[in-house]
Amino acid sequence: MIASCGPENEIEYVTPDVPAELRTPVPVPKRKAETLADVGVILTDHVQALGKANGKIVAIDEILTCAETQGCEE
Repeated sequence: MIASCGPENEIEYVTPDVPAELRTPVPVPKRKAETLADVGVILTDHVQALGKANGKIVAIDEILTCAETQGCEE
């Protein structure tokens, strides 16, 4: 017979809820570069998309940090 000193601990894995919007790629419009002005517009598209993508990364990091530390404040 084996005696137990306390309650058994169970590990429960919880998957953080990451909204679908944060799990989708940021689209960049496809444009033809025929003039220097077109190149400027394409560059602007990419800079805006990069900003949105980085914002998603920051939001996902906040969700994961919250789940890891269990310090979420909603």
